[in-house]
Amino acid sequence: MSNISPNHYKGGPFECIELSRLLSSDWGQVVQYCYRWKDKNGTEDLRKAAWFAQDAVMHGIPIITDDTCAREIDYRVSEIRALLTTLAKADWMELEEIWITLANGTPQHVLTLLIRKITEVENEKEKTE
Repeated sequence: MSNISPNHYKGGPFECIELSRLLSSDWGQVVQYCYRWKDKNGTEDLRKAAWFAQDAVMHGIPIITDDTCAREIDYRVSEIRALLTTLAKADWMELEEIWITLANGTPQHVLTLLIRKITEVENEKEKTE
């Protein structure tokens, strides 16, 4: 395993960096933690994703930065939606609804879904213990 490009970012339909590099910093972190949560740190990673989502929502940080020309933004939005749709269709990490919601650009709802998923996973864990 390489610490530069670890396996928990490679196992999906594409490498995580292909998507996270297109997003603003906080939302890129949300994607990275969601992308790997089952392969690395479990609900701890979902909690980190929720923290970054909450920070982004509280500070009005857009999912995609708008610091380039309109044509470049349109291309990036199209690419982001395509990658998120790929994750949703694969139900990658059992987060289909989160990937769809990110693709639709509704940050507050992403945060709500993350909190719901954390609760769901923790309740399921309690049942098996």
